[in-house]
Amino acid sequence: MSFLKRIFGKQSVKPDTGAMPKRSLNLQFEPIPQNGERFAEQFVNAVKKNENKELNYSFDTLEFVDNFLQRFSDDGLTVNDFAETIFVAGAYVGQVMVNSNNGMWIDQKEVSDLPQNISMMPIVIKLPNNNIADPIAKAFKRFHYGTTDSITYFYQVMTE
Repeated sequence: MSFLKRIFGKQSVKPDTGAMPKRSLNLQFEPIPQNGERFAEQFVNAVKKNENKELNYSFDTLEFVDNFLQRFSDDGLTVNDFAETIFVAGAYVGQVMVNSNNGMWIDQKEVSDLPQNISMMPIVIKLPNNNIADPIAKAFKRFHYGTTDSITYFYQVMTE
């Protein structure tokens, strides 16, 4: 339960800054395909250290990611407050796609048929079914919009 909820007995209202961060991200690695797995490992290590939970890159762990993002959103954090953590959580989702479906990290510039006015994160997943998935952007949307942007549902749709 958030501090404001305990004191005032109601949900705090956070400003709607949108689903994507409005500032530069302070990432430990350059956001290139070769670092996708490194970002995912950051999330795994942080979860192990802070939550005492082992993540094994299986589909079953994606529910944890959904709940993790929801918990911090419920506590009143904004996308800008939590952007780097959301980024690495999305990279973890991407690495689950890579490991379980023979996907691969690619540079978003390699996506040739992207509709006009649609932007993607710098690195995305290409799956054998020719789907291009943007799990990092999905993590930002999940954090901001809540359960309507389910990570587990996204994974199922993209990998079927």
